Amino acid sequence: MKNAFLIIGEGPTEYYFLYSLKDDYRILQNLRPEYPKNTSLHQLECAIKDGIKRGYSNIYCLIDMDNKKGGNEKNKYLTLKKKYHNKRITKQNQGLNCLIKFFETDRCTELFFLYYFKYTTKLYDSSDEIVYDLHNQSGYEKKKSFFQKHPLHPFFVTQGGSLKAAISNSVKSMEEANLRGNTYSELGALFQELGIE
Repeated sequence: MKNAFLIIGEGPTEYYFLYSLKDDYRILQNLRPEYPKNTSLHQLECAIKDGIKRGYSNIYCLIDMDNKKGGNEKNKYLTLKKKYHNKRITKQNQGLNCLIKFFETDRCTELFFLYYFKYTTKLYDSSDEIVYDLHNQSGYEKKKSFFQKHPLHPFFVTQGGSLKAAISNSVKSMEEANLRGNTYSELGALFQELGIE
């Protein structure tokens, strides 16, 4: 049993963002996947099961809602969420005691990045629209080559953004999401849970 947490992102964007915070926040050491790629819900569940088996005390899953708004993918996601979200898996004979939480962003993680600079309640029809607004705000590009050249957190800070503002804006979006049902990020709650504010 490890008194440690595991963060599982669905794709490379989350990985590169969290990796860019590691120098400033040593608590962010256990990131999965080690080799970032876009994952399916099946792969996400496999990563959760692996984290439980490896003995992590907390597993945090970062979820983009852009492709989970309807149809079969939404149903599969809701089934997975019901099975794991806010659940504690305990197996005393194996020394396992693991809490699993999902943190969603509608539509994509780039909304949290936009919160570095401003709060918005704009209804986005696609992730591309958020990326476009973020690009206009900061010069951000959703490309692996950009992520490798520009560590994301320091990049946003040099462009005038603030993680503290992003967390605050994210928390505000969660409070208002019940009214709108869209344009929200729960990543602020993740950072608060990790003691980063």
